Amino acid sequence: MIMLESEAVLTFILVSEQKSFTKAAAILDTTQSAVSSRIRRLEKQLETQLIERTTRSIKLSAAGEAFLQPARDFMRAHDQAAAVFSVERSHLRIGISHHLIGADASPLLSEVAKRAPDLKVSLTVDGSYGLMSRYEKGELDAVILLKHGTTRRHGETIGIAHFGWFGNADALSKNDAPVRLVTHPPGCNIRAMAIAALDEVDLAWQEAFIGASSADLHSAILAGFGIGALSISKNSAHLAKLRIHDKLPVLPEKEIVLLSQIGSPQAKLGLDEIKSSIALLNTA
Repeated sequence: MIMLESEAVLTFILVSEQKSFTKAAAILDTTQSAVSSRIRRLEKQLETQLIERTTRSIKLSAAGEAFLQPARDFMRAHDQAAAVFSVERSHLRIGISHHLIGADASPLLSEVAKRAPDLKVSLTVDGSYGLMSRYEKGELDAVILLKHGTTRRHGETIGIAHFGWFGNADALSKNDAPVRLVTHPPGCNIRAMAIAALDEVDLAWQEAFIGASSADLHSAILAGFGIGALSISKNSAHLAKLRIHDKLPVLPEKEIVLLSQIGSPQAKLGLDEIKSSIALLNTA
């Protein structure tokens, strides 16, 4: 019987997610050579190559791809067993872009509550700038953001966000009237995206409502203030009847990226559940 080492399995998971021995070593607070040694030891134990290394990239082999989910399941079971006698609870401090949360965060958190009931979760919902600032200060363990052009630093792509127009389509029947725009304050990338799309097709617009969060925009659109650009997700089903499918320009997609510096297996379990929920909710 093969007896897997939890330290080596966790290292493999981190290398596969970070696509970097250096980043995995930083998260584990160890050296790159120690990470390499653990991976080699695990590959020797399993008698197969898990990671294909070149001078420029790191990727999983076919065997590594097949082993990744069982490895996560192994660490989840290991952490649950160890937690039986643990005094200190694991803590996941995560920040998520308000564009991805919408008006209700419960769909993102329900599986975490079910599968990691002993995990303490601190959730921050904010714009990209605020989340990145706190992440870089070490106040957040992980952030899930939208990638805007080439400005966002590298992270793991976990999904694609699709955007659409929502509001009362009848308001667009008045050809001479400008689009009454429900939007975020200047400086927001989604605001800039929406305005650029309108300007490109020479549609006049005027601000009708300015809100700091996507939840504010949801409320304003439902109240009838005007039309806004929002992410299309299963979390905004209450706005489905107000989605405008024509008359307005198509909006571009955005990558959803994850930056993480989590080492705790139980916190990683919670993060994995949120990642899966984000991807599922944003399936077009």
